[in-house]
Amino acid sequence: MLMILYVPIGLIYAIIGLVFLIMDIEYLKATGYIFLFAPVWLSLSVAGVHYGVAIFYNYLASKIGGFEFEFTEVE
Repeated sequence: MLMILYVPIGLIYAIIGLVFLIMDIEYLKATGYIFLFAPVWLSLSVAGVHYGVAIFYNYLASKIGGFEFEFTEVE
């Protein structure tokens, strides 16, 4: 879900990257290409970080226990 939410943020970076590439200044070209592919690398980095945090949490939960919720019905 967060990957989808980060795509509009990446599109803002992509527009900035297009502006950098259109300006045709040599030292801005690398930054322009990095910004142009921001929707892809931003979404993949978010997925990777959340995957890593989930692995870390599951490891800790298996060793020391995780969260437990008990729900009661309210009349």
